[in-house]
Amino acid sequence: MTASLPRGFEDLEPFLDWARPTELERNSKRWSATMEESRAFYEVMIERGGAALEYLGGFELAAIEGAERRLLDLCLALAECSATIEMYEDPQPKYVFPIDRFVPTHDAWPLAGLGGRA
Repeated sequence: MTASLPRGFEDLEPFLDWARPTELERNSKRWSATMEESRAFYEVMIERGGAALEYLGGFELAAIEGAERRLLDLCLALAECSATIEMYEDPQPKYVFPIDRFVPTHDAWPLAGLGGRA
């Protein structure tokens, strides 16, 4: 059986639903999560994010896949979720663009990691 996350990060498995492969999907998750779900994810990733990034630093960005890719997606989801916790204190803030109007043009992996080559 293939591990969902790299060894040493099994405690993050309850949050795998946040590991979405594109910015648009991560933002959709952010907007659909409750404040309690967002806070639980944010708090665990704030604590574990440094170790995750240190671990991922040992890999070439374009070569990351499988369990490491899911860990990277969790780290990227923290960036999206932090807006909910640190700025808006609301998963669906009233005075920002609705997420379905935000369409990133740099979102397809591995383009984001390669500066648009390919």
